[in-house]
Amino acid sequence: MKLLTNFFGSAATKRPIVTILVVLLLTGFFGYMSSQAEELSTSFGGELDTPEIQAQSKLGDYFASSGGQSVFQVIITGDDVLTVDGYKAWLEIQQVVATSEISEYLVSQPGQGALQGFFGPIDFARAFNPMFSIDQMNDEQFKQAYKSASAQMPPEFQAFASALLSENYDADEVTSTAGLAIITIDSAKIAQNFGGSDGAFIEQPRMEVQLSEELSLISSNFENIEVSGFSFGLLLGNDGGDFLTEIGILFGKAFLIILGVLAYIFFIRPRKGYGFFKSSRRTLSDLLLSLGTILLSILWMQGIGTLLGPGFLNIIGAPNQISQIAPILLIGLGVDYAIHFTGRYREELGEGLSVKDSTKNTLSSVGIALTLATLATIVGFLSNVVSPLPEFKDFGITVSFGILFALLLVMTFVPAIRSLLDKKAEKKDSINREAFSSSGESVLNKVAGASSIIPRKLKLISIALLLGISSYGYVSFTNLDTVFNFTDFLPEDDPVVATLAVLTDEFGGGFGETTTVLLEGQDLATPEIHNAIIDAINNLATADNVVVFGENVANESVVASLGAMLAPQDATPGAPPQAPDMNLISGLMSYGVQLMTGEGMDALKVSTTGDVDSLYKSLLTMDPATFGGSLYLNDEGIFTAQQIKITTSAGSEGSRQLTEDIYSAFAQVTDLGVDVAATNDSIVTNSVSDLISASQFQSLIFAILSSMLFLIIYYWIDLRRPFLGVVTIFPVIAIVMGTYLGMGLLEIPLNPVTATLTGIAIGIGVPFVIHVTNRFREALTKDSNPVSAITSTLKTTGGSLFGSAFTTMAGFGILTTSTLKPFQQMGQVVLVSIGFALVASILILPTLLVLWANYHNKKTAKSL
Repeated sequence: MKLLTNFFGSAATKRPIVTILVVLLLTGFFGYMSSQAEELSTSFGGELDTPEIQAQSKLGDYFASSGGQSVFQVIITGDDVLTVDGYKAWLEIQQVVATSEISEYLVSQPGQGALQGFFGPIDFARAFNPMFSIDQMNDEQFKQAYKSASAQMPPEFQAFASALLSENYDADEVTSTAGLAIITIDSAKIAQNFGGSDGAFIEQPRMEVQLSEELSLISSNFENIEVSGFSFGLLLGNDGGDFLTEIGILFGKAFLIILGVLAYIFFIRPRKGYGFFKSSRRTLSDLLLSLGTILLSILWMQGIGTLLGPGFLNIIGAPNQISQIAPILLIGLGVDYAIHFTGRYREELGEGLSVKDSTKNTLSSVGIALTLATLATIVGFLSNVVSPLPEFKDFGITVSFGILFALLLVMTFVPAIRSLLDKKAEKKDSINREAFSSSGESVLNKVAGASSIIPRKLKLISIALLLGISSYGYVSFTNLDTVFNFTDFLPEDDPVVATLAVLTDEFGGGFGETTTVLLEGQDLATPEIHNAIIDAINNLATADNVVVFGENVANESVVASLGAMLAPQDATPGAPPQAPDMNLISGLMSYGVQLMTGEGMDALKVSTTGDVDSLYKSLLTMDPATFGGSLYLNDEGIFTAQQIKITTSAGSEGSRQLTEDIYSAFAQVTDLGVDVAATNDSIVTNSVSDLISASQFQSLIFAILSSMLFLIIYYWIDLRRPFLGVVTIFPVIAIVMGTYLGMGLLEIPLNPVTATLTGIAIGIGVPFVIHVTNRFREALTKDSNPVSAITSTLKTTGGSLFGSAFTTMAGFGILTTSTLKPFQQMGQVVLVSIGFALVASILILPTLLVLWANYHNKKTAKSL
């Protein structure tokens, strides 16, 4: 470690120009690399190892039509939408949809339009009564017509229309504050026209965004009616611009605030022979040098991120929303290095040393502490590599390089620039050393020094703080909720977010939710499995948040499609039904289908000797488009996968219960050796949340043990006192657990942003405690009395700790003003973490160091 700091000191003092040139060359390289970065990725989770998440990728491999259709929802809201104005808005919606670019890709049934919604009864009345007109109606007459038309519709159509009205729908009064319309989009056709799924991934969201914007214009034509659109394609259509703009604003605010705080910390009080102009010039030069170094480290970090990413080394993924907080993080952490270096360098100058000796002494003292802190902090952030979430791994790697670059620049670039400037002043004898000799006189140093009464007389307070914070923090950690919502990364006032909130509040997440059940096995074409699937679907009829029409679960499956083939179709409303297809019936019965012995779905079961394999192959031959979306026939001619699409309305709040209900309903299918996985966006979100929670505990244990092991090895090599590493890391446990305690008290859940706090808390806490431990070691070489040594330590290093805490608080505190909820919460979490870092380093660690030093005799203390 000393060899490293000596090398840096030699480079900065003997070859400052060469050092600066090397830094500038590297800056040019990393600057170029950062310009080659890929666009921001708004996806989250990557390829994760849970059945629910893997099922989504498998569906696309198994079924040609999986994801072939998607739903776009139109939401109409107002004081009451079942009015004449509400229906006029409905007619305008139909016109906008019919003339939109996406209209040619919409799916419609014969005799029906592409737009299906809650005004179905009125559309039904208009279709069969040419004299029906709303132009001369008032709202009361319109409501009566709606009720009358609804009563004449088949029960399943009535159920469908009422399901598209909000939870406060009053059937007697015919009032509702919101209604839904459903548009089905043929995504497979879009993919075909635009060169595959990659083209559809771009073009469909673009067309959906355009349609949504056109629909929203309808609202201006009515006083109490609002029209908006929603689909997950709209979320994908958000290219991350709002997110990046938010990050840019937060970064700018953090930079300006830290600029002000650093100006206060670096300000030198004018005195005789060192007036305000000279004082301000020195303050400004230290300020600009520190901030410039931090900006360079951020640029280097972004450059190395590109170099490690896709298209180059492919070690990490494309930039993601988690990694975008790294620059803000580096401002808060990097400024700590600049404060400690500048404070110690000024102290050395104030003691009368030359510029060269001041630089060497600073690097050999603070430099070792900074290097130790950096390496231990990197270990903390690299704890994210054990996370199953690729975004966390990338975040840990990227920030680790950023922190390393910040150290290298503070240890080389800063002293090189400072040496060049101060050597000129030294030759002119214009350095006022008295101005730099005020170390220990500041209010912050005096406050920190006053805390030495605890290790001197009140040691039990430190022990109580350590045990109390750690234990209560662990209890809070075990009770934290884990929440992951993609919309958290969109501003709270985003129209899409507002629309989703309406869907969640009024419709339980919206009518367009489809939950897919993937079945996998060695051979699914057996009577036992076929019949068990029918029973499973029937079992779901009583489950909450499963849409049921009549007595049947709304689903797309082999048995549902088979039932639709058998159902007689009306030629025209009121006409006798068509005769059943006897050839189809006899053919199905020849495969063992028990059409004559069962009712409803049970009539589609097969006998124990039925030939299900031939049945499925026959169905694929008759209608490959329909049954190919439900059955997968492998290259060996065996049915090894099947999917069942169930219409649900659980949303995010009811998705966990829905998942349990599905697995319970399909238990008998599972008992037959079939792998069952239920998946939809909310279920995948829950899987990601569970992984976040699990990875947080893994990262916590890994980070603390790794940091402790690192310090144990260092202090064993350097001092033959390995237990000093354990003593130093104990307060970090209190910092991390104190952070969890704060999250529990503030009711802040774990999410993709706050889940990085293990690395952040260690990144903040380790430098604090290492600076105290290293300065204590130095003090013991001059004063063998541990209490006197810790008092001296707190009077000198304490001020820098307070200054570092205040600047870091200022940088991260600005996150609380973000319009993105995870960043608001992260700002609160970091403020709590910094507070506990101060408590641990000033009120807990000193006592532990005194106890450790007292354990050894004074002769041992002097040898330190």
